[in-house]
Amino acid sequence: MLHHFPLGFPVARAAVRIGAALAFSVAVATTATAQIKIGFQAPLTGPAATDGVSAKVAAELAVQDINAKGGVLGQKIELVIYDDQAKTDEAVFTANKLVGQDGVKFAVSGSYSASGRAAAPVFQKAGVPFISAYGVHPDITRSGNYVFRTVHLGQPQGRAGAKFVGDVLGHKQISVISMDNDYGQATLEGFKSAAGQFGIKILGEYSYPLRDRQFGSIVASVKRDNPQAIYVTGFFFTAGPLVTQLRAAGITVPIIGSQAFDAQKLIEIAGQAVEGVYIVGGLNRDRDSAQLKSYLAEFQKRAGYPGENVGATVYSAIVLMADAIKRAGSLDQAKVRDALANTKDFDHLAGKLVSFNPLREINMPMNVNVVKGGKFVHYAWIDDLKLLAPPTE
Repeated sequence: MLHHFPLGFPVARAAVRIGAALAFSVAVATTATAQIKIGFQAPLTGPAATDGVSAKVAAELAVQDINAKGGVLGQKIELVIYDDQAKTDEAVFTANKLVGQDGVKFAVSGSYSASGRAAAPVFQKAGVPFISAYGVHPDITRSGNYVFRTVHLGQPQGRAGAKFVGDVLGHKQISVISMDNDYGQATLEGFKSAAGQFGIKILGEYSYPLRDRQFGSIVASVKRDNPQAIYVTGFFFTAGPLVTQLRAAGITVPIIGSQAFDAQKLIEIAGQAVEGVYIVGGLNRDRDSAQLKSYLAEFQKRAGYPGENVGATVYSAIVLMADAIKRAGSLDQAKVRDALANTKDFDHLAGKLVSFNPLREINMPMNVNVVKGGKFVHYAWIDDLKLLAPPTE
């Protein structure tokens, strides 16, 4: 485009003004389209893809809700998503890509413990505030002061399970079945550490590997124990077959499961067999919260199945990161880290996140559900924060 200047108009001055105008327009465009990148890892393929897809849907809903309200610091949130396949090598590879190639300043894991544990040191070294939404291995937050977690660790889950079985339900003669991995064993340790406090006697203790779907020998042993109740740690895809086989053997006593039972797939797999099963640590879908009700409706619409605990923790982790950036009033990563550490009474979809402890673990009550009419229904709160206290070192 040719610019015509009146006679006597200093051409140099015109050039300066045009340059300034162009610079201003570029600056305005940049500000208007600037985005805050949050790196996100989840197992979108492989055996853990059911949880990974829920995590991705929930993360996208969180970003949608944040941006609909104007974003953060006048900028939109953008997710940079990678499939970590729930594998440690992929978690490290994609974490390095997020930091080095994509230049993210913040990150959230929507993956399991092994992935979060592998990725955390990468983000810590880069000074990237990182939240593990539902990975429960204790070493995740021990990676350093930029690493946070927004779900209860396995040991507090187990201690809550002991209180629920022995104190709330009043059962004292118990058989225990645990998954032989980090999550299952940590939860079992928590249960056993508090069992005596609530008068529980463990009649038999059995474990199984993650790959197992046939539990004949364990079922036979539990039947011989003749317990008043059974405490089980595991994921929904092991819990479904296990509960089904316990019920098929004529074992009718209460079954109390760990937090990872909380998935719609549990009900799809086991059907009527999981009626009456309790889940310690699952999402309270009955809570009177407008945010929770909106989330559950939108999740159902987008995913095609009801919302569950994995998605809720991921949604809350993304919202918390955005909230910390807002409270910090800056994209400075150290300031955002400090804002996260100083979080008080945050509205997590699972309840009130009271605070983080010095190891950046949550202080928060724990919900208990029961499966009733093919749905997860709130049954009780375990709100003894001393009992639920996570480790501090």
